Amino acid sequence: MAPVDEGQPRGEDRIINITFEWAKQVLGMLLIAELLTTFLCGCCASSLSTWVGSGCAGKIGFLDFVTWTAFLNILIDMIIRILGLWERLLWIFRHPVVHLVLCGLAVAGFLIASSLVASCSKYVYNGGAAVAAAIFGFISLILFGFEAFLHFKRYRNMESEGRRQTEEHGKADII
Repeated sequence: MAPVDEGQPRGEDRIINITFEWAKQVLGMLLIAELLTTFLCGCCASSLSTWVGSGCAGKIGFLDFVTWTAFLNILIDMIIRILGLWERLLWIFRHPVVHLVLCGLAVAGFLIASSLVASCSKYVYNGGAAVAAAIFGFISLILFGFEAFLHFKRYRNMESEGRRQTEEHGKADII
């Protein structure tokens, strides 16, 4: 093993440690799939145009809002993980319930927005793009639902572990 130079920080001492280990896990692959489907949904939804009297402009705009908000959320999450800053975040930002709520909001948003755009697909100039946007929205809904399920399982495991430790030691740790 080569000696470490005194002037160079070791891997764990650096502020930014670029790593892609998270992408090999189920949650990492799920984040990549979510990023891809939300990007495709946003591109299809942004390409839609409708006439003023159809009443679909607000529905398409809502899908745009939901899609690009979810896309930015995933992108920021992935950048934090790539730079190796995930473990340095405060525990409240890494808590499974926070991610469960965010995924639940994405599921509700994609359900409503994709359904609205699917109902407007015959009133837009390019109906194929509307159908594609709705399909990618429903796929994103399924992916976010699965991620919410994974975060829920992680939360339940944390809760049962805490309960088991409390029973073994007689009292809970105070933070």
